[in-house]
Order: sequence, then C-alpha cells, then structure tokens
Amino acid sequence: MALDISAEKITELKTLGGDALVTKLFSKFTENSAKLLADAKTALATADAAKVDYCVHTLKGSAMSLGIGAMSKILIDLNARTKVKNLEGVGPQLDELVGLLEEVRQYQTTNFPI
Repeated sequence: MALDISAEKITELKTLGGDALVTKLFSKFTENSAKLLADAKTALATADAAKVDYCVHTLKGSAMSLGIGAMSKILIDLNARTKVKNLEGVGPQLDELVGLLEEVRQYQTTNFPI
C-alpha cells in the first residue's frame, strides 16, 4: 500500500501552528510509532492481545490525526480485530506498517526537516 498523506490535513495543521507544528508532530509520530510497533510485535510474539490492541489503537489515532491514510486504513482494520482478541494475520500487517513508517520518515525529511 502506498503512502498517502492528506494535503488538507497538512494545511489544517499549518494553519494551527505553521511548519514548526507539522515538523514537531511528525517527529513525535515517527518516534512514538517506532516504539509502539516494536511493542506490538513483542506483544504479538507472546499472544498478548490486550497490549497489541493498545498499541494499534494508539497508532490509529495518531495516524488519523496526521491524515496518513494508508496507515490509518490498516490500523482501523487491525483495531477492529485486536479489540476482540483476534491476532490472526496481525504480523504481516505490522510489518507493512513498519514499511509505511519509513515512508513517513522520508516524507518528513523531505517536507518538514528537523
């Protein structure tokens, strides 16, 4: 799935705080998301559905607030399943999210460098 970031959401965030706010939000997002994805993978390895759900739910809110569509779609699907403790197929989707997170880092580096 290709990375897609809502231009409307970026414009909205810029209106609230300029490029500095967008840079800060993306920086925090990439930092926190890397940790949450690592935690979700660790929790998945021990079949800790509650922890996987927490990580996925938290990531979902952050991705949606930044308008990161591809990640949000995966996370909405994952959250629906992890909420009912269904961990089937979660691993490959977490791997896909790791790849998308790298694309988000590249987007930030190009458009909103620290």
